[in-house]
Amino acid sequence: MTSRPVRALCQSGIRRITFTAALMFGFGFGITTAQANEGAKSNGCPWSQDVTLEINGKTLTLKQDDFKTNSPEPLEIEQFKVFPLVDQLKLRIIGPKGREWEAALTRLVSGKRCSAFYAGKPELVSDKIRDPNELILNR
Repeated sequence: MTSRPVRALCQSGIRRITFTAALMFGFGFGITTAQANEGAKSNGCPWSQDVTLEINGKTLTLKQDDFKTNSPEPLEIEQFKVFPLVDQLKLRIIGPKGREWEAALTRLVSGKRCSAFYAGKPELVSDKIRDPNELILNR
């Protein structure tokens, strides 16, 4: 006769564990779905964000669209001329006094539509003061 209370306890215990597991699974699944959708755009690239560079205490911000143009003309940002050399994976930056900086580029690609660039820390290449409009030769 002692087996009946134990059997009843086991059956109700299994039901409770099953119910609790199902409840926790449903609750956990709901949270992960909400977290996955937070801040995500449909058909968007999660890495596509603005690139910021700090040069001489000034912060330059480039958009990802600036890397898609293959124009020989530089981008003008706060008296700085920025040349995105995507084929060489580097940025060449010329300051208002003619000093040159270079920053390495990293390209992230995922699928056909998701491509983004990140820039490293700009390093001073030439500190000679010269005319910023003179021709820059590729090194």
